[in-house]
Amino acid sequence: MRYFIQTYGCQMNEADSEAMARLLEGAGYEAAAGAEEASVIILNTCCVREKPEQKVYSRLGELRPLKERCPEALIIVAGCLAQKEGTALFQRAPHVDMVVGTRQFHHLEKFLHSCHAGKRICALGLEDDPSVGRQGEWKANLKAFVPIILGCNNHCTYCIVPSVRGREKSRPAQEIKREVEALAAGGCKEITLLGQNVLAYGRDLPGGGDLAALLEMLNEVEGIQRIRFTTAHPRDVNERLLEAVADLPRVCEHFHLPIQAGHDRLLRAMGRGYSAAYYLAMTEKIRVKMPEAAITTDIMVGFPGETEAEFAASLELYRRIGFDQAFTFAFSPRPGTPAAAMEKQVPQSLRQARLARLIELTKDCALSINSTWVGREEEVLVEGVSEKDSSRLAGRLRNNKLVVFPGTRDLVGRFASVRLTRAHPWGFTGELRRC
Repeated sequence: MRYFIQTYGCQMNEADSEAMARLLEGAGYEAAAGAEEASVIILNTCCVREKPEQKVYSRLGELRPLKERCPEALIIVAGCLAQKEGTALFQRAPHVDMVVGTRQFHHLEKFLHSCHAGKRICALGLEDDPSVGRQGEWKANLKAFVPIILGCNNHCTYCIVPSVRGREKSRPAQEIKREVEALAAGGCKEITLLGQNVLAYGRDLPGGGDLAALLEMLNEVEGIQRIRFTTAHPRDVNERLLEAVADLPRVCEHFHLPIQAGHDRLLRAMGRGYSAAYYLAMTEKIRVKMPEAAITTDIMVGFPGETEAEFAASLELYRRIGFDQAFTFAFSPRPGTPAAAMEKQVPQSLRQARLARLIELTKDCALSINSTWVGREEEVLVEGVSEKDSSRLAGRLRNNKLVVFPGTRDLVGRFASVRLTRAHPWGFTGELRRC
């Protein structure tokens, strides 16, 4: 009665894995340190690009000898790849016992009983309520992800998310508030509101609603010190949202706004619904209203038909906007999407060459912005020991920039005042001033 969950992909997958863990623990299971020690092994998967998909298949290959040694151990593939492939996963990996889609994991206990009885399960329905599986007691963690809307109604031509996550479904605001209050009572100090398109929150609810109103409500929850939200579609940014972020003291000044490309023809071919000029004007408006806000993005290179001139236009727009950080990637054709069938596919070698140039630009831009903060004393929420240097602590500023500094472990979970002494593309090193 021990479980092990390995998570691939985005923050929504992390939140789903946490919910699965709670369901299993409620059924009497205990967490295992690794797959070798577990009777239930769950791979919570991603398929937004080819690389994470291949990582899952590689991991399934590694688990096959374990299944041969311990046939009673159950191997489960959950999440986006499960939703995409369905029963085909059984053919490719016959040692898999269960395939469970993105909105079916709340039935996990029932499915496990069936598997133990010798049945194979494939559950892929996308119509279930997004609130199911998020009830009960929450662990006392410093930070927490809180899904507020599932699915996506947009139709970006390269994206597989709508087909594996379903249409948008918002959770009722009062229910979200109760979850956040429970998290705060357990010691949580920072929450991140999640959605494939978080700015679409409330449109489908009776009587409507929006993210700004939800932020106003959650800003009043005692104990929560920082509120974040991601991911936001640039097309849906409006004045009401900007006013809420600027005015609400617990809402952090950080906007993650995937731009994807910086040339209008590419943006139209991608189905993004905005122009380069619109995106530039929107980011300028954010910086006028909140000069110290961080603006981060996702940007793709090598979309079908991308010319050298169009790629250069994307680089130039990136420079003009001055992003604080970017998640960069080369176009990865996803089966069933319009972009996968488009003509003039960019050769893989050229995609990778352009990606390398983009990455260098993102590093230079981030370092330039961060250098202007050196010497300042800033509030850091100390999250734990640095992953790369166990002698130092790591935490984040309100705008989500990482800070690493010397300190004692008793500071973890507290706010500390840190002087920023050196800038890096990834953030800062600093020295503790007071806590």
